[in-house]
Amino acid sequence: MNFNLPNKPKIKLKPRPPDNRQIAVMPLRALKDMELTNGSIRVLGLVCSYANRAGITWVSQARLAEDLGVTRSAITHHITALRKKNYLERIKKGRKSRFTNTLRVIYNEKISAEDAIAIAQLDEDLRSPVMIEREENRMTSRGIRTSRKGKTKEREYQGTSNELESRGEPSVTYNSKFESVLVLYRKIYKEEKVMNELDMKAIELAESIGLTNQEFATGLELWLNARPERPDSIIDYARGL
Repeated sequence: MNFNLPNKPKIKLKPRPPDNRQIAVMPLRALKDMELTNGSIRVLGLVCSYANRAGITWVSQARLAEDLGVTRSAITHHITALRKKNYLERIKKGRKSRFTNTLRVIYNEKISAEDAIAIAQLDEDLRSPVMIEREENRMTSRGIRTSRKGKTKEREYQGTSNELESRGEPSVTYNSKFESVLVLYRKIYKEEKVMNELDMKAIELAESIGLTNQEFATGLELWLNARPERPDSIIDYARGL
């Protein structure tokens, strides 16, 4: 019996997108550190060019070696030296041949990785490309159902709110956005809210767009009632304003 093998498929390599990086923000203390070698400073600068606002990067040593025209062992040597000098830290170890290490450029030694990420994520998506892809796949299978549930709750609450207004029941007057957060958490979740840095940033965002206290509170109450569970902060509400 003869078997006919299929023709070998033609593989088209996807071209690498153009490199649009123009600047690199480096820790000033590194430029003043006379113990750092020129090679380490160059590697640090290149790592910084791939980092986001929190100093987080997923750049591989292979890419760094290619960019500088050196060997991977040379990059490893400089990365190790920079970690010992506390200019870089490895937040998460990658898996061989699948994921790269998650590195953080330490701009300020007094700010922890958690705080740097929390502050920067207010203005930027800090997920790695792999994390974004996995989250999108997960939301494809579950997100539609969750979204519909949230919309249903929001419509139900809006209907209840309209019914109360039609009865002439008085609405709460909020003296500040800070107060509205405390009152609404107490009202909806029957427990006290401990305000955190993300909550304060959310209030700043609402103030910056000129939202009144009542508008802020009305929208926040609708948003909280539409959540499947109690949120730790209201930053996601502020992002949607």
